[in-house]
Amino acid sequence: MRLLPSFCLLAIVSISALFGNEPPERTRLYTTPDPACAGGFKGRITEPAKSIEQILAIPSASQEKVYMGAITGSTRNEFQFTGLPPGKYDLAVIYDDAFFDGVTLSKEENTLTEEDLKKIEETLLKSEPFYPKKIINRVEGQTGRGSPAALICTFMREKKSDLMAEYKPGEFFREDFKRTYKLFTFKDVGVGWQVVRARDLYPTWVKPVLVAPPKYTFTKSLSGIRVTDELKDLGDLDITK
Repeated sequence: MRLLPSFCLLAIVSISALFGNEPPERTRLYTTPDPACAGGFKGRITEPAKSIEQILAIPSASQEKVYMGAITGSTRNEFQFTGLPPGKYDLAVIYDDAFFDGVTLSKEENTLTEEDLKKIEETLLKSEPFYPKKIINRVEGQTGRGSPAALICTFMREKKSDLMAEYKPGEFFREDFKRTYKLFTFKDVGVGWQVVRARDLYPTWVKPVLVAPPKYTFTKSLSGIRVTDELKDLGDLDITK
């Protein structure tokens, strides 16, 4: 019988601890931390003074990757990311009724025109008919053929679902509602704007009493957190400012 090295066993335990309680539909969304990387960061969110539901770190240079943080503390307001490759990261913090993020949508000046925004919204509203309600929280990009745009959106389905990937044996619908946050990349193809990539950040089921769109806030302090080869302590954070 071949024995795994101790660092591999530790990595398996860490990954299990990180993803163990996550629904399968979210677990497969997130990038597995690299046990060979010593970089990461931790912190404590003091405002808003409530329990974190989910916290994510997105590399500014490769937004197809999304890392899930470990939430700790007696009131679930502390977090930690480990196994992150060196680089800059943006955070998204999710509560039951609020969504904060510092995601870098464009490194260049935002030059989108009213006509661009109209066409982007038209394309977005036609996408994913499973979600009738689509809210653009923030959009940035450049105008002109071939130019990009990026969006942070909230998608909601405010009725029970009979099309679901996860269900208990004998159950083919859910009475609760579906909600997700998405990171979109668009491109101006001349005749309009086209979706290049759509990235789910946090799909979840919510009770009908929680169906109101969560409050959205962009927080600059959640942007550009640099990771090197050690664990950085970000201290206490007020992300409402």
